[in-house]
Amino acid sequence: MSADEATFCDGVCYAKPCFEDSVNTQLQYLIELQKFDLRIFQILDQQKKIPGLLQAAEAPLRELQGRLQAMKHEGESLARQRKNAELELGSQEAQLQKVRARLSELKTNKEYQAHLFEIELARKKKDTFEEAVLALMERSDQNSQAIKELELQVEEAQKNFESEKAKLDKHAADLTNEIAQLDQEQKQISQSLEQSLLSRYNRLKTIRKGFAVAEIRDGSCIGCRLQLPPQLVAEVRRGDQLLDCSYCRRILYMANQLETESTE
Repeated sequence: MSADEATFCDGVCYAKPCFEDSVNTQLQYLIELQKFDLRIFQILDQQKKIPGLLQAAEAPLRELQGRLQAMKHEGESLARQRKNAELELGSQEAQLQKVRARLSELKTNKEYQAHLFEIELARKKKDTFEEAVLALMERSDQNSQAIKELELQVEEAQKNFESEKAKLDKHAADLTNEIAQLDQEQKQISQSLEQSLLSRYNRLKTIRKGFAVAEIRDGSCIGCRLQLPPQLVAEVRRGDQLLDCSYCRRILYMANQLETESTE
């Protein structure tokens, strides 16, 4: 390769493209291709977020379902406690009746007084179990009411989640369809690019998430926002070759190149 066929900038050799189209035409293809690629990368990012959005949409439902399950477990526990308390109450009532039945067998006043004390203790014990049963009945009723209210909330949350899921599913399908269309349009434009330039662009877009071609504004690359060497800016302004940014390696262009092409 002769000196006329290559340009050296910052120690890097950039070969002049041998395009049938002009450099500016190839640049137009690159910029158009980049529009599709930037949108594709944006869609890919959105697709990655969909599972998280789905989980977030389902979170209220899961929280309510967890509370409902805990409430039902509590209801089962209360039912067991109530059953045991009722058994104890029944046993204590039977014991009280048995103690009272012995009154007729007593012969002395001392025995009678002692037995009355025993009856009082048995009655207090029965009353304690009776109060426990009543308290458990009240708690069971409150639990049942809370379960009914939670079931309504779960039903509503289920509807909301299914609605949100349907929206996300449609959004995911729309993104899939859009990316398929973009891929097709991208392939058509890619066919218009010189193969080595396309390979160069594809390497950059992978590294830069689709942002492979950057405009120079006020002497800076808008890709990395760094000031470029004046010699490089001047060479890009000439528009006879496609050069890279000295720092981020994006393919550089200036707005006047596109304006020139559009007026020709």
